[in-house]
Amino acid sequence: MYIEKLDNKGRGITYKNNKITFVENALEGEDVEIKITNEKAKYNEAIVVKYNNLSKDRSEVKCPYYDYCGGCDLLHFKYKKELEFKKKKVMDILKKFGGIEFKINNIISPVEYNYRNKATFQVKEKVGYYGKKSYNIINIDNCLIVDERINDILRRIKKLNLKNIYQLIIRVSQNDSMLIIKCDNDIDNRFKELNLTSIIMFKNKKYEVIKGQDYIIEVLGNLKFIISPDSFFQVNTCGAVELYNKVLEYSNLTGTEKVLDLYCGTGTIGLFLSKCAGEVVGVEINRSAINDALKNKKLNYIENIEFICDDASNINLSEFDLIIVDPPRKGIDQKTINYLLNSGSKKIIYVSCDPVTLARDLKKLKEKYEVKDITLVNMFSKTEHCESVVLLYNK
Repeated sequence: MYIEKLDNKGRGITYKNNKITFVENALEGEDVEIKITNEKAKYNEAIVVKYNNLSKDRSEVKCPYYDYCGGCDLLHFKYKKELEFKKKKVMDILKKFGGIEFKINNIISPVEYNYRNKATFQVKEKVGYYGKKSYNIINIDNCLIVDERINDILRRIKKLNLKNIYQLIIRVSQNDSMLIIKCDNDIDNRFKELNLTSIIMFKNKKYEVIKGQDYIIEVLGNLKFIISPDSFFQVNTCGAVELYNKVLEYSNLTGTEKVLDLYCGTGTIGLFLSKCAGEVVGVEINRSAINDALKNKKLNYIENIEFICDDASNINLSEFDLIIVDPPRKGIDQKTINYLLNSGSKKIIYVSCDPVTLARDLKKLKEKYEVKDITLVNMFSKTEHCESVVLLYNK
């Protein structure tokens, strides 16, 4: 079977019995023999049982778990091919779902391997990640995309008794480390000897500090940020700095502007921009995130930023020179879209982790805003995902 092209997940596409067939671990131009693993009315899913020829874009896979683990999608891509694939993917999706044709030239590539500062491991006899499309746990000793300190902590933890524990979350920052132990019953002192900044037990929907404090601190640029157990924080620290610097570049602030940071989370983008703006207002519905944002404001001695705990769709604020939107994967709700259309803001910067919802939202916004530039940030190397930063100007 000849692989004609790739789908948006990075799977190869061929046709068997005139039905589109998605083939895992296959690259365009390859000739392969396949086995159908899932037959649907309109499509098939398949795996490769034999490669008759290999693409020049294929890379040797360094991970022994790749055929079974659900953590990565693109380890068999050469890195240059991965970057080209992601640019084409986002352009194709913007055209298909947004009616927007835009040539994306710039993709920022921070780190290829060992970039994740957070990993979640499932525990049930084995310790590791869920397998592809299953809840079977793949035993993991070393993950190529997580910070090496996480691998080291994982190996030390696996030597301990993990009875009554169902999940382990490990987070690391520049100088700190955190272990979150999710369990059904109290744990004893077996974890206290681990040389970690913070060890926290999660039981009955409550966090309890076992060792250290209930947060760690990360440094981005010249700013410090508190990371609590359930805080959202970009999983790629180097990538986060690149992302925020691109937002800052697009902002082109002179020091007098009033900036609105919607879906502000723990305040990272707003605080990053505050040094160059006149005033910043951050809005976020998650109370825990706002509490961290207020702590981050205090930690960095920043006075020209205000944080509001509310749904982005409920805001009723005065005109802003610049609006930053960094919504969750589901994108922006219609009420907030209407607010943006009527905001009068000269400029919007849209940060997105999902090109499909980005395309949908840009299609609605183009009534009054036009795309001036798009930069991708490869925050999630070896997976199908990437971040988009879109600069929009009021027409």
